[in-house]
Amino acid sequence: MKFCIVVGTRPQIIKSQPIINELISRKKDFTIVHTGQHYDYEMSRTFFQELKIDKPDYNLGINRGSDSSQLAQIIKKLEIILTKIKPDVVIVPGDTRSALGGALSVNRLGLKLAHVEAGARSNDFELEEEINRRLIDNCSNFLFAPTLSCAKNLKKEGVLGSVFNVGDTMYDVFLNYKKILKLKQFSKEDFILMTIHRRENILDITKMKKIIDIANFISKHGYKVVFPIHPHTKKQIKNFGISTENIQITDPVNYSKMLILLSKTKLLLTDSGGLQKEAYWSNTPCVTFRKSTEWIETLKEKNNFLIPEISDNTKNKILHILESQNSKKKPLKNYFGNGKAANKIISILLN
Repeated sequence: MKFCIVVGTRPQIIKSQPIINELISRKKDFTIVHTGQHYDYEMSRTFFQELKIDKPDYNLGINRGSDSSQLAQIIKKLEIILTKIKPDVVIVPGDTRSALGGALSVNRLGLKLAHVEAGARSNDFELEEEINRRLIDNCSNFLFAPTLSCAKNLKKEGVLGSVFNVGDTMYDVFLNYKKILKLKQFSKEDFILMTIHRRENILDITKMKKIIDIANFISKHGYKVVFPIHPHTKKQIKNFGISTENIQITDPVNYSKMLILLSKTKLLLTDSGGLQKEAYWSNTPCVTFRKSTEWIETLKEKNNFLIPEISDNTKNKILHILESQNSKKKPLKNYFGNGKAANKIISILLN
């Protein structure tokens, strides 16, 4: 049986790593295709190296042009490769433009499609990823849900493919690296970690000024703010002329370094979907600058706090969250499987 895995971004590489390891351990034939969506070294290639994933068999080199242009190129170029290698099943993880392009190309060729992280829903029509994931789910033969709530979403929507609640492959990777890095969930230090990259935030000068203002405010209350900055975010902050003098700006960090930071920080400020989960698994409180989240479990356990609109009261709310954290917190409830999601996925596909 021949497999093909399509990736294009940092989160997709992480989600695919345990699946790739599972295929290797079972000595199965597979091909990795990278669309090129994350072309910055620190955002892509370094993750292949660190996670010990072989260099992609194909790189489509698609990192320029409008959103629609990129999507069209992915579909077109991937069709040529898939026609050549003739896989029995194509696996697309996540909800990126690369995942959608992969899904549409596979569907048009009449091949079997497996969606990893199926059923996640924010119900926010303005998010590109929300539209992507819904389209992918509705043209997938195999839908691998990371949580029970995701599986319920798919059943409720009546998707045509087969739904399986297997757990989260990102959790597989996290558990493995937690052991490797000897991470401690309850050893927090006096610094705040921040990551901001979503378009609805970084393209809006008012929002960016407010977010940076919050970071500066926190730094004046005795907490160092560490900000590994996404290349696009860095560009926008410079264009807007926003001062970050009280913030420790760093280059993007690799997977291990991010997990170490998450395990040590007292609070995460973010708009990332994946980091909300990784903060949850690290027992680190998270403030998310978004209107909604796919990961309702993190809200349920009151480890994640949404900030849909930044108001005059937001700074005090964040300080309250920060100062009310108990260093003796109990481990949070697990909703994301047992660390063997990849094993279940490949077993299902082989059967």
